[in-house]
Amino acid sequence: MVSCCVNPACGVEFKLLNAGDLYAHERPNLNTEFFWLCSECCSKVELQLDGNGYISVRKRSEMDGRQPPHPAGHLRVVTRPIGRKPWRHSIPSGERAAPLGLGWT
Repeated sequence: MVSCCVNPACGVEFKLLNAGDLYAHERPNLNTEFFWLCSECCSKVELQLDGNGYISVRKRSEMDGRQPPHPAGHLRVVTRPIGRKPWRHSIPSGERAAPLGLGWT
């Protein structure tokens, strides 16, 4: 279960799915493991599989594009917000979202 940003230098608590990048580490014969980078960190770093098949955090400038297949599994981005802006901030100032299932009154 994801509880905070996977970047060891950060540790922001996970609250909104669309406030960062969610990664899935899929391994043969094992459960998929999920990792989350907060919106602040995902603009600076990415996750990758190291030589031993462990997740590591690297600066975006150090990434050389697409990662080659790894025998210990596959790491992929599951969700990445458009514009890196959490939903709660995308509602115009002074407006409210309609309650779900209740419609407009």
